[in-house]
Amino acid sequence: MRREWLWTGVVFGLSVGCGGEEATPTPEEIHCAILSPGAAAVACGRMSVQIGLDGPVARVELLAGEAVVATADVPEPMRSVTVEWDTTAVEDGAATLTARAFDPEEREARSEAVTVVVDNTAPVVAMGMDRYALIRGIGPVALAIEDATLATVRVASDLAGVVYDGPVDPAAPAFHWDTTTVEDRIHRLTVTATDAAGHSATLRDFPVIVANHGEEYAATYDPSAQVYVPEDYRTVDFHTRGSVPTHPGVFRIISRLTWDPAAGWMLQYTLGEGLCPHRGIPFVTQEGDAGEIVIELSYDMLPSTTVRLFPDEVRRPTTFPSNDDPATFGTFFGHVAPLEPADHVGQRVPIRMQFVLIDEPPPA
Repeated sequence: MRREWLWTGVVFGLSVGCGGEEATPTPEEIHCAILSPGAAAVACGRMSVQIGLDGPVARVELLAGEAVVATADVPEPMRSVTVEWDTTAVEDGAATLTARAFDPEEREARSEAVTVVVDNTAPVVAMGMDRYALIRGIGPVALAIEDATLATVRVASDLAGVVYDGPVDPAAPAFHWDTTTVEDRIHRLTVTATDAAGHSATLRDFPVIVANHGEEYAATYDPSAQVYVPEDYRTVDFHTRGSVPTHPGVFRIISRLTWDPAAGWMLQYTLGEGLCPHRGIPFVTQEGDAGEIVIELSYDMLPSTTVRLFPDEVRRPTTFPSNDDPATFGTFFGHVAPLEPADHVGQRVPIRMQFVLIDEPPPA
């Protein structure tokens, strides 16, 4: 009797368990993951983000940081959805993306984070040197480009065509140029930089001086490195001269006069040999008020009337004459005169003269 009672009780208990209130089923789990873009991808503009799904997902959200930047309903089971992210709404730089999925009961699942680089700004392009700087030899030419995702640069010379078109290191931007293959003179470079997001910017006509057979020489000023108009300017010599020594074999002269353009001075600049235009041989004269006058003159550009002024003993077929006498052919001079002195009586403006002497290259 005792065994039968115990057995009956077990049966009774099972019967109650089956016939009573039903147990709540365990919810099916949901999962999500960012399939694309991948880590470290460059994001710009409106970007498609693919989110993988698993389980009964009803809605997904895309977060950049903790801000919801895109949402999508999932009306039927899907393996993935794609949402559009307007990257222009966030700052350039690293952005952390996370996907968030919800089931019909608003239970939530999060994906692992993916960090991308937002870049909606074009590069800022500059050269890593001053205008009219000297460059020579074979090797890297420095750039100063601000862009974290800088990818390529294209560099063209107005005289030599494209000199580089390829990848560049954003941490230390530079381009390779074999300057020994081009002529020693002023080259105006146009540099186009493109970043990984496809943005590009161009720096145009940046002047550099290729000088594989030349040097820059410091000018000696007389009386000083400024232009000054005295009260008695009508009766005294108040012009400024800068000079550098000559030497045999100079084929090309590049001289640059600079001053503050905001000062409002119109200046005349004459380049020649000797002491000055009145006690020497002037080659060429230019005028300007923009703060810069650049003269590039090779021997073969001299008119025959000027060449005939050179004595036979110093005349050369392809290079400027030279001797040890500063009063004749021992110096190249740059002569500066204000064209409107009456407007600047008692005023002065600092100036700087740059002289680069290019020697005739040796025979090939």
